[in-house]
Amino acid sequence: MFQYLAILTTAVLFTANVAHAADDPAARKLLDAVMAKNAAGFQAGQSKTALTLRLASGKEKTWLTLARVVRKDGKMRSRITFLQPAEDAGVELLMLEQGKTQPAQQFLWLPKTRRLRRIGGSQRNAAFMDTDFSFGDLDSHGMQSGETRKLASETVGGVPCARVEVTTPDPDEAYSKVELWIDEKLSVPRQMTFYGKDGKLLKTLTVDAIDTADGGATLKKFHMQNHVRGSTTTVETREIDTKVVLPDAAFQPEALGQ
Repeated sequence: MFQYLAILTTAVLFTANVAHAADDPAARKLLDAVMAKNAAGFQAGQSKTALTLRLASGKEKTWLTLARVVRKDGKMRSRITFLQPAEDAGVELLMLEQGKTQPAQQFLWLPKTRRLRRIGGSQRNAAFMDTDFSFGDLDSHGMQSGETRKLASETVGGVPCARVEVTTPDPDEAYSKVELWIDEKLSVPRQMTFYGKDGKLLKTLTVDAIDTADGGATLKKFHMQNHVRGSTTTVETREIDTKVVLPDAAFQPEALGQ
């Protein structure tokens, strides 16, 4: 899934950059392995990705996006541009990672109003383009202050996985806990579950397809199930280009809409 995981989900695993006294060393080691694999295998590139929202009623909507991502000085910069449908074409989201102790800066460009919004505070818990991913899901900075614990191993789709729990006391985070099922052989998550402040299961992210060509482990398709509204958003990569040259100017707030 051409590092779309880095944009949509492995940001949750950035918790691996910070150690805490109550951490389980075995759990931390697993998360470190995921982060090391992600950082070593990616520096820059772009992909055309489809997001399909299916509501409980059966109604569907599909967006085609262009995701451009670059890692510079150890920090991820990403720019998502909506190409289709026509009613949403031109909407853009820019995310600039700030480091271990600060949330990523997020800027949303709305072409209909010619307005640039900075996303912060409680806005991070709002749905991103009505999908089952929130703005916070795209960064999940709150997980950095969490504590990790290794649980009993389980299989997901017939694949043996180590199970890790991350809890966070951050009151601004939508989730109190996230659980991950990590493929120990590939060092990628096969499944993630997200729990609300009341302990109830809110969402489940499941990986549907992984490309292991060339010895890598690229997520090609995954979906987020929203247990509250009964909807599902599927993310699938259609084109990948890791040789494209991405100028620094493309990742500036003032570049959005151009």
